[in-house]
Amino acid sequence: MALMAYLVWIVLNGKVTLEILLIGLPIAAAAWLFARSYMGWSAKKELCLYRLLPQIVSYLALLVWEVVKASVSVMKYILAGDNPDGVMVSFQSGLRTPIANTVLANSITLTPGTITVSEKNGRFEVCCLCPAYAEGIEEICFIGRLRAIEQSLAAIMEEKA
Repeated sequence: MALMAYLVWIVLNGKVTLEILLIGLPIAAAAWLFARSYMGWSAKKELCLYRLLPQIVSYLALLVWEVVKASVSVMKYILAGDNPDGVMVSFQSGLRTPIANTVLANSITLTPGTITVSEKNGRFEVCCLCPAYAEGIEEICFIGRLRAIEQSLAAIMEEKA
């Protein structure tokens, strides 16, 4: 956590100077102490979270790829001059945690041609630009990856500090 907070500090500053590096150390330490004191965080849980990092990076890569593919598809749709024939789709995600459902909702909304209208207890209402975009949305590739991350995260949180 401290290392991640320190790296985020450096990235958000946009440059690396001695002043930024030195000021970032106590800020990262304070963030780690806060997480340890009030959120039940521990070094053991942090090491487990680093094991989860490849899954998160893989999910982000999948998201970027899907956004690129959808962007090309929407661009073709627009250039063809087709009129949008929006369709609403409702499906159950099967994800257990609110965090995973929120990430799924945001991933769907980030993907061009689809917007998550509502999500409640894993039940999604999605507006799609055309019926072709609605086909198979209940089996969208994000769900499998999020389910694996969710299971790994549950195992991490169950570990004793």
